[in-house]
This record gives sequence, C-alpha cells and structure tokens, in this order.
Amino acid sequence: MRNRYVSLIAGLIILFLTLSASAQSGNVDSLTRYLKTHAPADTAYVRAMDPVIIDLIYKKAEYARADSMSKQMIDLATRLHDWNGVVRGYRSKMILNLMSANYEQSVASSKKALEIAEQHNMPPVIIGGLLSNMAAAYDRMGNPPMVFQTALRAIQWQEKYDYRPRSPVVYRLIGGALVKMGKKEQALPYYQKAGVLFRELGDPRGIAIFENQLGELYNTLNQPQQAMIHLRESQKLAEKLQFDMLKFDVFDGMANAARLLNKPAEGLAYARRALAIVEKQQNKLAVCHVYGTIASLYQAQKDYTQAEAYLKKAMTLAEDNDFKDNRKTLTQQLADLYGVQNKYHLAYTFQLQKNRQVDSAIAIRTNAELQRMVAQYETEKKEARIKLLQRETQLLKQAKQLEQEEARQARWQRNAGLIGGLLLLLLGGAVSAWLLNRSKVQRLEESQRLRQRIAHDLHDEVGSTLSSISLLSGHTDKLLSENRPETAQRMVQKIYTDARQILESIDEIIWTINPGNDSLQRIVMRLQEYAQPLMESKQIGFTFSVDPALEHLPVSMEVRRNLFLIGKEAINNLIKYSEATLATMRFERRGDQFAVLLEDNGRGFDTNQLSSRTGQQSMQQRASAMGGTLTVQSTPGQGTRLELTADTL
Repeated sequence: MRNRYVSLIAGLIILFLTLSASAQSGNVDSLTRYLKTHAPADTAYVRAMDPVIIDLIYKKAEYARADSMSKQMIDLATRLHDWNGVVRGYRSKMILNLMSANYEQSVASSKKALEIAEQHNMPPVIIGGLLSNMAAAYDRMGNPPMVFQTALRAIQWQEKYDYRPRSPVVYRLIGGALVKMGKKEQALPYYQKAGVLFRELGDPRGIAIFENQLGELYNTLNQPQQAMIHLRESQKLAEKLQFDMLKFDVFDGMANAARLLNKPAEGLAYARRALAIVEKQQNKLAVCHVYGTIASLYQAQKDYTQAEAYLKKAMTLAEDNDFKDNRKTLTQQLADLYGVQNKYHLAYTFQLQKNRQVDSAIAIRTNAELQRMVAQYETEKKEARIKLLQRETQLLKQAKQLEQEEARQARWQRNAGLIGGLLLLLLGGAVSAWLLNRSKVQRLEESQRLRQRIAHDLHDEVGSTLSSISLLSGHTDKLLSENRPETAQRMVQKIYTDARQILESIDEIIWTINPGNDSLQRIVMRLQEYAQPLMESKQIGFTFSVDPALEHLPVSMEVRRNLFLIGKEAINNLIKYSEATLATMRFERRGDQFAVLLEDNGRGFDTNQLSSRTGQQSMQQRASAMGGTLTVQSTPGQGTRLELTADTL
C-alpha cells in the first residue's frame, strides 16, 4: 500500500504564504495568550487566530481543536465582513478534511474559499493560491483529470498576472497527475520545473518536501535506487528542520524503496521509525497507513503470519474511523495475501468485499453524474420555456402593432389584419410545441437505446460468468461432501478468476457509457494502458504513437465502444498467435477520416484460411457498425498489418 499523503499536506503550508500577506508574524504563544485574554470582536482577533490554527495543524497535530477554531474564525469573519479571514478559515478546513481523509469535503471547502475570493475581487495571488489548494484536494480525491485541469488553470493565472513568487506546488501536482494517467515520461519536466521554483524561493522546508516528492515519483517509476538518493536528501533537511511529519513520510518512502530493492528487513527498520513518529502524534490515519506498509514488507519476507496480523490491525483502525480509501486498499491486500498462501476461500471472500466497495464507489459517482445531467436537463428545459415566452411576447407585440396600424384603415382591412396576426400566433405556438415534443422524443429514444445497450452488455459480459460461478459454487459443495478437496480448490480458484473478470467487464461497460470519455484521446489512453503490460509480458518491443490532430477529437459512445473492442481484440490476437518480437500501433488523421494501424513482425497467416479464433468476423461487423472499413494484410512468415479507417464525425 502506497497511500502517500503527509508530504502533500505539509506542502500545502507553502500556499499559506499567498493567503497570509496581512497576517500577524508574532510569536504563536503570545498570540494564543492574546486570544485567551481578548473577546472575539474585531478583525485583529481573526488575524491572530490564523497562525495559531496553522501551528495546531502543522506542529502540534491537534486537529479537533484546530477544526473548532476554524469554524469560529469563519463565523466571526463573516459577521465582520472580513472576507480574507473567511477565505483563510475555509483553507484551514480544507487541510483538516485532507488529514481526516474526507476528500469530498476538502474539495467543497476549496470551492467555497475560491467562490468568496472571486466574488470579492481579492488579489490574483490569493486566487492563484486557492486554485493550487483545490488541485491538491482533487489529487487526494483520486481525480487526475481534474488535478491537471485545475493546476493548469493556476499556472495560467500566475502567467496572466505575473505575480511573484510563483507556486512550485502546481507543477508538482501536474507531474503527479500525468504519472497517474500513464504519462510518466511527460511528468518529469513538470517535476524539474517545480524543483527550480522551490530553490528560487530559498525555502528549506519547501525544498525538503520537494525532494521527498521526487523520491516518491521515482518509486512510482520503479526506480528505487534513484528514489533513495532524493529521500536521503529530504531526510537530512527534515532532521535539520525538526520536521516530524515529513520525516514520517520520508521513512515510509524509504521502506517502499527497500521493498522494491528486495531488502524487506531494511525496509522494516524504516517503517518502524515512521510508526514511532505517528504513534507519538496519535495520528490514526498515518498509523493505519504504516501498518499496511509493514504488512507488505512482512509479505515480501514470506512471513505471512506477521503480515496478516498487521493488516488486521490496520483494518480495525480503518473501520473504526471510517477511512474508506484505506479500507479498500487493505481489503485488496488481504485478498492478495491469502491468494499467495493458496487460501483461496479467504482470498475469494475478501476479493468480493473489495468488489462491493468498488461497485459502491462507482454507484456514488454514477448517481452524482446522473444528478448533474438531470440538473442540466432541467436548466435547458427552463431556458427553452423562457425563450418560448419571449417569442410569444414578441409575437403579441407585433400583433398589437399591426392592430394599431390597421385601425387607421377600413374595417375589412382591420379584420383581415387581426385574423392574420392570430393565425401567425397559433402557428408560432404550434411550431414551438412541435419542436419541444420532438426534442423530448429524441431524448427518450436516446435513453432507451442506452438502456438496451447496458442490458445487452450486462447479459453478454456478466450474465454468463455469474451463471458459471453459480454452477461452480454448487459443484464445489458437492466435491467437498465427497471429500475431494484438491478438485474443490481448483473450482474455488476458477470462481476467484471469474469474479475478477466480472469486475473488469463492469468497469469497461461503465467506461463506455461515461460522457467524460467522449474523445479519441481517452480511447487511445485506455488502449495503450491495456496493450503495454500485455506486450511486456510477452517481451514484445512495442511502439505507440498518436497524431496530435486527433487528441481532442470527439467521438460518439457507439464509435468509442466499437473502436475499443476492435483494438482490444486485435491486441489479444497479436499476443496469442503472432509470436512477434516487435509491434507498432499508430493513430493517424487522413483528411476527414482517422486510421488505426497495428503491425507486427510475427509468423503471419494465410488470409484465405481465416480461423474462427481470430474473431475477424466480429471485428468486421463492428467496423461496419461504426461506418468504417477494416483490412487485414498478412503473409505466412512476414508478419501482419491491420488497418481500420472511419469518418471523424
């Protein structure tokens, strides 16, 4: 488990500078005495509260007291119309929510602070700092696209107003988001830029935090030796600064690096030093995290008893304190631990728990998305009604003007004008009603097609596998009653495999219908993530390239689904049958069309003798369904070339 969060939270302290230009710089102890001896009645009291709250979070780890003071600060500053104080109060709430793993509330506090700052035209440096804070909150929430979008907005804000000093944290956040989106090489320049800015600031605390974060990046890139260099540098600075929370994070990073270097005994020594720090501070979330780290090190030593003991201690902490993310990670660790020990029944039980947790998280996100779409639909409906009323008002005004004009003419002309105006009004109403009804019918038809597609996919992808699990479960009971444990164990292993396959299938279905994936760039990223590990497992040299002109090209759900399934089938065929050593996948734009090419130097085959295993008939049908063409060129001994072309619109 590598849930790194402490250095990120400590790193946000750098952003406090952007919000505290007018804060008092006196001794915290004297400010604490001031708060005790004075009534909360003016802005001076608000400004004295801010550094005291920061000290409670940053040095003393007294989170409950800091939370109570933050609420008091927001209430007092609101009554006094001290909007800078209100913003700083919400900023402290954001940090405290991060510390308690309440990431949704952390994002909400960030948004509230930014809304108030923009509403009251606060200086650009404050708004830039709040954007950085919001990007950090999205980072802990596990939403890399929103991290990238928000941090990039913060950088653009800095460049627009050219204020100093510039925040290095946003560059680090963009680098981290790119790593999580599978673009690890693209992340390094952003980390390097962050390092330059940290050193320009001349802040030893910021440099210490950055060195730790760079070590974390190299651990993510599976380069533990390089990670150790930066972690040791961070440790030296943390010792000099007496920065306990950073020392905890550094020791945890060293423990993970030692595990990657296959030195679990050395890693356990680092992990115990980390544990001693957070136990002293009574930081339950950090203790839960380091228990998981210790368990992974014992598992690397094949000391499964100790690994299980620490995982259970961590799980108890996570359940007692409702640490949702830790609970999901620990459940997966337990499933993997029991799987390594061939305790398939326990592994299957914990895997099902993990699947249910993931399904629940997906359901929450799906409900939120549905609520957003419903709200958007209601807004559009209200706008349509307003436009209709405006149109009717305009028509009535025209009719009235016509009536006044015709009043000066003969009676028969006036009557003719009135009749014409009424007919025009009725026609306008009829046309408007027809357009609204047509829009409603189209929405219903789209909804029906989507429901039918989901039902079809669930039947094809999940139904048969669930039936298999049901049959295997019944057969397992029979085998156990017949005292045939070896055969029963194989059945349990099959059930375990089928359950993971169901989870992957549901994930693909949800990904397909998510409107956020309606771009060719998201398909390209998913195909690359799917192909890369498969190619590496077969030791196939794999090259993947994309025409930049295609990156933001929108595609419909049907095209996205068929394109992904064709690509997935072609990659599977290459892995299973080609015996290739080199493969290339390219996405190109050709005028009003795009093309996908997959080539290998494998053994090839005779295209006149198609095998049903290759799934080419299904691929051809999907290509036709998306309005494209699929051609396959192959000769025995000379490799295979597959090319799919389709319209961009």
